[in-house]
Amino acid sequence: FLIFSFTTGLREGMESIVFLIGVISDFKDPSYVSSLPIPIIVALVLSGICGCIFFQGTKKMRVEHFMRFCSVLLLFIAAGFFSSSMHKWQELDVVGTWSPARERPWLNQEVFDASECCNDKTNRFFVLMRALLGWQDQPTPFELFAYLFYWLPPP
Repeated sequence: FLIFSFTTGLREGMESIVFLIGVISDFKDPSYVSSLPIPIIVALVLSGICGCIFFQGTKKMRVEHFMRFCSVLLLFIAAGFFSSSMHKWQELDVVGTWSPARERPWLNQEVFDASECCNDKTNRFFVLMRALLGWQDQPTPFELFAYLFYWLPPP
């Protein structure tokens, strides 16, 4: 477990270095580069503190509960990705006409409109829910069927 944690942390660190190199190469004025060590050091210290707090806080937690929670969360994320991918197929006119809206078949008509309270383009919480869980404020039957189909158990 220690080797796995170490290699994961090393990989993430190397990835951060690659991104920092990309950011540094975009600077036109080299004087900005001299200000980079301060945020890097602060990020290293804060990540160390967060890591210690996380490990100390989860010492007594049962691994089974953590894994079950993460598995269920990943299932919801995957179901949202599947539903969102079906929405993309609709926009590509693979499943009937998408545009103009008046010529859409019943499978591409909206089922309900929750954009007044739960707009997935302006409300930050629902923007996050759209990105993570595939929330649609104006879903179509095809998207709902896809979401429900994802939850069917395999034969």
